[in-house]
Amino acid sequence: MLVDVLLPLNFDHGFTYQSDKKLKIGHLVLVSFKNKEIVGIVWDLKPRPLKKNIKIKKIIEVLNLPNLSKNKVNFIEKMASYNLVNKGMVLNLFLYKKGFSSFNKGLKKITNFSEFRPRTNQNEELNKEQDKILKSIEEKISFNHYSANLLQGIPGSGKTHVYFEIIKSALKEGYQVLVLLPEKGLSEQIAKRFSNFFKYEPAIWHSGVKDKIKKKIWKGIFSDEIKLVLGARSALFLPFQKLKLIIIDEEHDSSYKQEDGLPFNARDMAILQASIEGFPVFLVSATPSVETFYNAQKKKYNYYCLQNRYNKSDVPEIKTVKLKKENTSENNFISELVTKEVKSYLQTGDQVLFFLNRRGHSTFLFCYNCMKRLECPKCSVGLVYHKKNNIAICHYCNHVAKLKRKCQNNQICKFKFYGVGLEKIYEEIQTKFKGYSTDILSSDLTDYAKFQPQLQNIENNKTKIIVATQIISKGFNFKNLNCIVAVNCDSAFLGNDIRASEKNYQLLYQLAGRAGRFNKKSKIFLQTFDDQNSIFNSLKNFNSENFYRNEINFRKHSKLPPFYKFISIIVSGKNNFHVEKYAVKLKNSFPRNEFIEIYGPVSAAIYKIKSDFRFRLLVKYNPKVTPQTEIKKRLELLRLPNNLKLQIDVDPINFF
Repeated sequence: MLVDVLLPLNFDHGFTYQSDKKLKIGHLVLVSFKNKEIVGIVWDLKPRPLKKNIKIKKIIEVLNLPNLSKNKVNFIEKMASYNLVNKGMVLNLFLYKKGFSSFNKGLKKITNFSEFRPRTNQNEELNKEQDKILKSIEEKISFNHYSANLLQGIPGSGKTHVYFEIIKSALKEGYQVLVLLPEKGLSEQIAKRFSNFFKYEPAIWHSGVKDKIKKKIWKGIFSDEIKLVLGARSALFLPFQKLKLIIIDEEHDSSYKQEDGLPFNARDMAILQASIEGFPVFLVSATPSVETFYNAQKKKYNYYCLQNRYNKSDVPEIKTVKLKKENTSENNFISELVTKEVKSYLQTGDQVLFFLNRRGHSTFLFCYNCMKRLECPKCSVGLVYHKKNNIAICHYCNHVAKLKRKCQNNQICKFKFYGVGLEKIYEEIQTKFKGYSTDILSSDLTDYAKFQPQLQNIENNKTKIIVATQIISKGFNFKNLNCIVAVNCDSAFLGNDIRASEKNYQLLYQLAGRAGRFNKKSKIFLQTFDDQNSIFNSLKNFNSENFYRNEINFRKHSKLPPFYKFISIIVSGKNNFHVEKYAVKLKNSFPRNEFIEIYGPVSAAIYKIKSDFRFRLLVKYNPKVTPQTEIKKRLELLRLPNNLKLQIDVDPINFF
């Protein structure tokens, strides 16, 4: 028989092969393609019409592995269609090559998965509010029917414990469970909570896990020996056989959006998968995305809300500290009021966190000899000074420039450093709070191997002052952390991000939630030049409803998500003229109607990255329509020149 086989390559169609065996859609097969052996799936039993004189290759082997179900095949189809990517690229996410390649080379011998098997559950008592929420959930959901559920609660309200109980029920029925986490660093700490509760180690899946362990986990999931998995985005594509529950922790987090390679939002794709396969998905957050909150208000999602902290501890007191430009200087970004308060907390043995979401030391380098800013030669951005290594780095292409250099006039550059980064705050802290152990947590200065010991020192109260970027705002529990200082709350509002208010509110709210979780008075200081910003009033009272109501009204008036949706199309290439010419041609080819608007092309906010010029088109459309099919047709008709690249992002999170 002849079948079309979909390959995990950048194609939107299958290739015809011959088989001596009767096959079904979803069968995993080994085929030859361009002199290489590659694993694909049987995609269609009715092959596309073939050109004459084409030699049809035989399938080398039908793999002795469970085939992809009809639901999985359907999911691949819909995910590719929605995100405007080729089906082969989506299939590639499902085929863990090292797992397949080693399946018949010893992996079959692995039979001991005891460390991943549940034993005795911890009977941790729920409070009245948690118990009420759990009973309401149990009444509404079934593990054999789709439902989307939002579990919201203030920081420290015990959301995790509630979904632990839901997981326990799913495991009791013999089902597999996936818990998605936004950061790999977060998985280790949450894994401890899982092991304490369930009395066994959950399987952890992310880029930092060693291949040897990954192969074992992959085999355990494939054989249904492993029931509980904690993972990053890629865990969504593991070979589950009895998956009946997905938990998306910190569902609002932008880390769920993959922007490089194949752009997709793991949160949205998890919901899509649950709807196709017919099981519940839980979105968990103290600060859900505006879209998620709106869906809950419209009863598209079931809504459950915890309004009190688990141990009845008080929420932190939040204070805005108005900065005056004349009182800030190159080496003084922490106000006198904050300095005094921080010292009082340190003297009583508490930990203090200084937060600034800017890496490096200085964000602006200016040479007084040539009177120019030091910029990246490949990107249209300035370089950021990193004092530790005495270099300037581009945060987009990683170009590195040494500071000992000559100007255009052949003089030695004399740099002046402006702007504030995490390293500069660290220097100020060491001057103002001498004698206290201090550590920096930042993606620039922390690798995964060092991250866990750093966290251990914080948990053991050995580190007294933490200086960190947003890496610290996600789900961590530090017993002695009772004072937090947001050094500069205004920087997040700069730029042209339509989600700036939402992101800043979520970040500061989550940050505030790290403090005072263990029955001790705590304070959050928000340093700002604009203390009248409306989001600060919502933060002070932990009044989420007020923020969401205002933001939704603004979005509706401005025709922004969730009322309208976006597709970002960026054309890039080395020749500025060719890029713009194709972008204009592309816009003119698109359909126009009352539901679709097309903006641009214009230079992207960062108009050059890695020496490529970038022009952006923005498609804005009413959610009642789905323009993806028509857009894809136009893209296929209007062939992309070899010297240009196309980046399509459906539901973009960032607009640079």
